[in-house]
Amino acid sequence: MAASLHELCGFVLCGLLAAGCAKGSGEGSAVGQVWAPDCGLDGAAFSLNPDYFAMQPSTSVEIIDIVVQRGSDLPSYSDGLAVFIRNPELLKETMLGTEIELGGLAAPVEMTLYLNATCPGVARIPVYYAAVSGTIRFDELYVPWLDNATKETVAVFTNVELVDNKDPLERRAVLDGDFSFLFEVGRPLQYF
Repeated sequence: MAASLHELCGFVLCGLLAAGCAKGSGEGSAVGQVWAPDCGLDGAAFSLNPDYFAMQPSTSVEIIDIVVQRGSDLPSYSDGLAVFIRNPELLKETMLGTEIELGGLAAPVEMTLYLNATCPGVARIPVYYAAVSGTIRFDELYVPWLDNATKETVAVFTNVELVDNKDPLERRAVLDGDFSFLFEVGRPLQYF
């Protein structure tokens, strides 16, 4: 039986992510409240309990994507946070230890919450919320193309409000948390 286009795209994306990401051992938390009426989340206490940490650096455009999620499945099947750092070199050299505001146009750091394990299925509206306020502080940041004293990345985020821009009053979250992990180059899932 032939694989569907959706399954085929999933396998290809999985292979690309495995080859391009570096999974690190670490720890973290993300706790607060989530409102996602389609999934039955009504603002009750929420805890992400992440156990998978990955960094995908791109030296060609000097950006870093960090994934903090529950389980090592693809983001489209997991719950997690994606942290995008627009200019990691500048952040490492001038912003370590300072509170960085989230939200706004061209923010140096962006954060997204996705709940694709909690709210799966085509019939449901996907839960992808973008940070519109709150702060994140990096105490350590590993930037692969710079000289680093450590391969550790350490961050704390506080009072982060994340919303679905199509319905920010009904579909939103407020989270506090942290993450700390060591950069490790991962092995691909499949040899070619």
